[in-house]
Amino acid sequence: MFLYYIKETFNSLLNSKLGSLLIITTTTIALIFVSFSIGLISFSAKINNKLKENIKINLFVNDSITGDKYSLIEEELKNNIYIESFKFVDKEKALKIMQEKTGKDFASVLEANPLPASYSVRLVPDSVSAQSIEPIIKTLEKVIGIDEVVYDYNLTLKLLNYTNSSKKIIYWLSIFLVFLSIYLVYSNNKLLLSSRITQYNTMKLVGAKLQAIKIPIFLNGIIIGIVAATICLALYLVFLNFVTKFYNITYFEFNETYFYIMLYALGILLGFLGSYFATLNVSLKINKVK
Repeated sequence: MFLYYIKETFNSLLNSKLGSLLIITTTTIALIFVSFSIGLISFSAKINNKLKENIKINLFVNDSITGDKYSLIEEELKNNIYIESFKFVDKEKALKIMQEKTGKDFASVLEANPLPASYSVRLVPDSVSAQSIEPIIKTLEKVIGIDEVVYDYNLTLKLLNYTNSSKKIIYWLSIFLVFLSIYLVYSNNKLLLSSRITQYNTMKLVGAKLQAIKIPIFLNGIIIGIVAATICLALYLVFLNFVTKFYNITYFEFNETYFYIMLYALGILLGFLGSYFATLNVSLKINKVK
């Protein structure tokens, strides 16, 4: 029986070359849409994390803090779940940084260094949002030995609001592209089924079971999904070769094996879903030929 399904599947592909080509093309386009939407989400997450990583918070240390008390501050910062990393900037280094920024030598004018020691803190990207930033700052202000917590409030809120808005837009766009992809595959499968009504009516008249009609259609969808994934992969490799040849792009690193598996899995899924939805109304009832 399995050999019959395979034979019927390939007969279906070969007997309607134009229809099969149309569905393969549509599935390839749909697959590109879905891959693009996944890429958008991944790209958005990376950009958002980069923006959040660039939020710098400076903790200025009280001048009375010396020796072991620095260790206590650092221990508290290490135990803070919101902090990804921190760097200590002593008074001398702080003065040097200011001199480099302003281009002026304050050491010759000042009798003593007025700048406090500080910690430059970077937060865990996933923990940062427009709602969480203020509570995080308050936990840092409670650290014993810290006089002041300084960060660019307006810029930080703008960045966080931007990442939040862009994430929503990209998610909605991705959902739209996924549904559009499924609809494209479904509608073309529906058209192909309509063109084969006479063939299916003949099968019903000679006593064919419903599964004998549906299973070859499902297998047909899966094979088309695999072919579409192969075409999509070939287009991707050509594009990648073009980009790396003319532009030195190394930013988007990803697991290629995972990408290939995902591409074929999506192709099979789209092909199957398109065939499945297209055959929902298929029954053993004889259809009228228009």
